[in-house]
Amino acid sequence: MKKLGFIVALMAVVMMASTVFAAEKAQWTMMVFINADNNLDRFGVIDVQEMEKAGLSKDVNIVVQLDRFNKETRRYDVTGRAADAKADDWGLTSNMVQKMGEVDMGDYKEMVNFVKWSAETYPAEKYLLVIWNHGAGWKKRNNEIFKGISYDDQSHNHITTAQLGTAMQSIAGVLGKQLDILAMDACLMQMVEVLYEVRENVTYMVASEETEPGDGWPYHLVCPPLTKNPAMSALEFAKLIPQAYAQSYPSKSTTQSAVELAKMDVLAEAINKFAVALMNAINTPAEAKIAKDALNVVQKYAYPENVDLGHIVKLICDKTADAKVKEAGAELLMAYEKAIVQNNITGYSTKNSTGIAIFFPKSGWNSNYSTIKFSEYKWDEMVQALMKAAVPAPAVTEAPAAPAATTPSNNSYNSGNYYPSYPNMPGMPGVHPHWPPLDPMIY
Repeated sequence: MKKLGFIVALMAVVMMASTVFAAEKAQWTMMVFINADNNLDRFGVIDVQEMEKAGLSKDVNIVVQLDRFNKETRRYDVTGRAADAKADDWGLTSNMVQKMGEVDMGDYKEMVNFVKWSAETYPAEKYLLVIWNHGAGWKKRNNEIFKGISYDDQSHNHITTAQLGTAMQSIAGVLGKQLDILAMDACLMQMVEVLYEVRENVTYMVASEETEPGDGWPYHLVCPPLTKNPAMSALEFAKLIPQAYAQSYPSKSTTQSAVELAKMDVLAEAINKFAVALMNAINTPAEAKIAKDALNVVQKYAYPENVDLGHIVKLICDKTADAKVKEAGAELLMAYEKAIVQNNITGYSTKNSTGIAIFFPKSGWNSNYSTIKFSEYKWDEMVQALMKAAVPAPAVTEAPAAPAATTPSNNSYNSGNYYPSYPNMPGMPGVHPHWPPLDPMIY
């Protein structure tokens, strides 16, 4: 009888503990993987200080893994700090929960470990992972084999696009569900190729088509709304981030968008249909010229082979006489609009940015494109076919007219002046610290 009473009492304790655990489960855990082991060092500290403006919260956990240049890596609990906390030797009032020594932040497994630790220590209903660092789209910086994200200047390592996909699969396994939001506080990451790589294990992705200013995200505008309204859905929060980002850069040319990844398979099929139709059409020199003219004036970014997908499709469809290209383009744009849940731009040089970029070089194909998942579609074959396609020879007149006087242009890529039916495109934005090829700055 005593044993029975003991068992009943033990079960009651276990049930009470489970109830307490469930009650303490937060609404959100925001995990920020800050690889500042490079020329972004001082911006990493500044951004954590911005996060601290979110205040204290039991419903929202903001946790950070911060690696600084020539310094150790630390983990901080931003929203769980003491109300009277004093700044530490890095100028942060957040609760430093762990010193880790030197960590290779360019190793995707370290990022997975951070998420695992965060989920176990700070469980929540919804999770956001921010990857904070340099970004370079689907290939490696300096036009090497791959672009990627999270460049560590100590290890000279980084996370490739394929590794990013592997990491998201591991993270979904850790969480037991899709990651609610994957966000890139980094340059050039909102690309079809990156989105497609992570689509199966992420619900929403927030990133920029263009380079980002060194200050990156305005965390003082992103975090407080979440701590004030922790019941915010993943969709609501994903839409808020681009709006806050645009608000912080009213006088600069910037891009930031949020994409629903459940729509990526349909979008990829639509891109494939458009690519096949265009590949057939450009056998006609006039159609090849239309596509090449569009590529000359399309919205481009710091890597000029990255072009805005929505803009290039619209430019081609506006001029083509091929019915199949028009039909496929219309279907693509419809799928495209459904995938993009928020798109915010500021400034003039990004004015034709519609939300997602794609790899579309005019020459010099990179054969390593075949290593990413999106290469299973015909987009790469279409691009290479267009590179080789013939265009009509220019008409020859008996007496060529003298060239008209022109005003020197400040544009650093195609202005489009020779093709007056397309809008003139402005110069490329200046190099930003979130764009990889820069030397370290020590602060």
